[in-house]
Amino acid sequence: MVIILSVAVLLWSFFQAPVTCAAPVRGREDGCRNNATGLLMGCHIRQHRWQKLKMLIVRRRVREFCSGLFSDGKATLVTLAAAGSFTSGLVALIPGAAVG
Repeated sequence: MVIILSVAVLLWSFFQAPVTCAAPVRGREDGCRNNATGLLMGCHIRQHRWQKLKMLIVRRRVREFCSGLFSDGKATLVTLAAAGSFTSGLVALIPGAAVG
């Protein structure tokens, strides 16, 4: 049951959580300020979705994507929820990983 809930929270964080887009935009240092759904998806502008997905693939842009995970309060909270969910899923899968 823990594994299923962990996967559900992880998927929600990546694809449905309400965050700021933050795709690179010319003239703005902090990126796009539109609302987006999930850490991996961009806003309603199609090009922003591709830009955010390209950040994960192109080696030079991964650092920029990772710094955007903690850019504001909403993104930080969703990132921490995803990390906690991933950790709890691993602990549930690996016997003996839990301390105590």
